[in-house]
Formats: sequence, structure tokens, C-alpha cells
Amino acid sequence: MGERAFVLSAGLGTRLRPYSLKVPKPLFRILGKPLLELLFDQLKAAGFKKIGLNLHHLPDKIEALVASYAAKHPELRFYLFREEELRGPVGAFYGAASFFKEEPVLVINADILTNFPLKTLLQAHRRLGGAATLLLHHHPQYRNVMVNGDEVQGFQPGQGLAFTGLQVVTPELVAQLTPGDRDLVPAYTRLMRKGLSITALVAAGFYWRDVGTLSSYLLAHEELLKRRAVVPGLPSPERPQVIKGAELGPGVILEDWVFLEPGVRVAPKTKLKRVVAWAGAHIPQGTHVDTLFIPGC
Repeated sequence: MGERAFVLSAGLGTRLRPYSLKVPKPLFRILGKPLLELLFDQLKAAGFKKIGLNLHHLPDKIEALVASYAAKHPELRFYLFREEELRGPVGAFYGAASFFKEEPVLVINADILTNFPLKTLLQAHRRLGGAATLLLHHHPQYRNVMVNGDEVQGFQPGQGLAFTGLQVVTPELVAQLTPGDRDLVPAYTRLMRKGLSITALVAAGFYWRDVGTLSSYLLAHEELLKRRAVVPGLPSPERPQVIKGAELGPGVILEDWVFLEPGVRVAPKTKLKRVVAWAGAHIPQGTHVDTLFIPGC
């Protein structure tokens, strides 16, 4: 029991365009490791053995990573659910209903970077009960969940607590979904009006970052490179400038923090400040600040 997790992986990644036109958001690299691979590592370490994913945008690329990871970790089983039309984060449960039939499932958004102990949320759900249990925290930018004790009362933009993108979803909840359910707030509001209980675990003291925008993606690198955050499965660099294996031309200047993967080429007389570049990228001459370089983008 408690071995199932579901990763919401179908989104278009519109906030990360134009990069996400070539690379699906779950494959964005954090300190050189794809987000999805990092999530798989964390789920495996927490004891989850069955992992489901919904796919829509650039599904072949995600399937290739899953196949590669599965070949290295035969103890895990993966279940992939392609969506011909994007169903939304709650509609994904309806489309993958067979995965949710047996037991409560830990659900996590693929664009969340965190060090929260994942099994803790499942344990909290067993204690709190309900058709779903949301992990909430204090975050002024995203707060909209109203709670009373351990019970979710409703949703109001700019008030209450913030949803982290992690939750436990039960077969009971999925059985009550309809084809028209897409997004969490309207779907859960409807279900609570029908009498279903949605509970909440309110937590603090852990690292959390939504990396679904370029600015937050870069901020996550700053927090990791400057050792303001530690995430299991990722290295903890000794210095905020990581350039091992990159080719730097004469006169290159590095400022603040920089993360260049092996094989990156930097033109002469170039200044880099708060820059991430993936393997194979070529950085042209000039001054580059707060940006990302991906081969082919």
C-alpha cells in the first residue's frame, strides 16, 4: 500500500516559451538533471514503485526519458496516459482513472522543485482522511486556499494559504469526476458542495519553487548554487560558478553565478551573469544576463 504516485506532465509550458516549444517542461534541467528524472529519483527513494504520468505536449520526448529510466530501474513500473486533447490537472485523473482505482495516490506537478519528504504527505492523508489531502504552505504569491483546521473550506484568490502542487488523491474523488472537470478549484469546489471532504496538511520549513517561468527557473539555480537550498538528488556545488567541461574563449568574464554544462562553448570577450547553458549550447559574443541557452533554441 502507498506505492503509487502520479506526475502531472502534460502541460504546454507556455510560461517557458520559446524554450518549451522544443523541450517539454518536465525535461527542463536543474543543475544538469531533467526535472522528471529528479522526481523519479525522489519517488524511488521514498518507496514509491508505481508511477503514472499524463502526456500531451511533446510526448515522445517524455516517453524516451521514461523508457531510459525504466531500463535502469526495473523495480519500478510506469504507466503512461496520452491525452489527445489537454485535460487539465484534474481532468488528468479522469483520463487515468484506472491508475487511481486501488488506493490513494500521491500527485505532484512536474514543474515543482522541492525537498519536502514525499511520504510524509501520504502518512498525513491516512491520519486526516478525506477524498483528497492538499499540501499547503504560506506563500503570498499563490495563496487562495481557505482552511479551517485541517479542512479545506473553499478557494478565494489572494487569501488563505498556497497550494504546493502536491496532494494525495483517492479513488473516491476520482470516481466523482466528470468529463467536464478540468481545473482544481472549480472541480474541488463542486465536489465539496456534494459533501466530499478535502483535507489539508499545512507545512513550513521546507524548500519549494515553482520553476514554470524563466525567472523562477533561474532563481532556483541561484538558490542551489549559492547553497541557500539543498534538494535530494541534486549536487551541492562548492562554488556558485560551475563551468567544468565548458569551453571558454579568451577574455570571458563570469559574474555572480553561472552554470554551464559540459560541452558548452562561449565566444571570446563574453560576459555572463546569472546564466544557465545546457550541454551543446553555443553562447555568442556579448553580455548575457539572466538568461538560458538551450541548443537549437
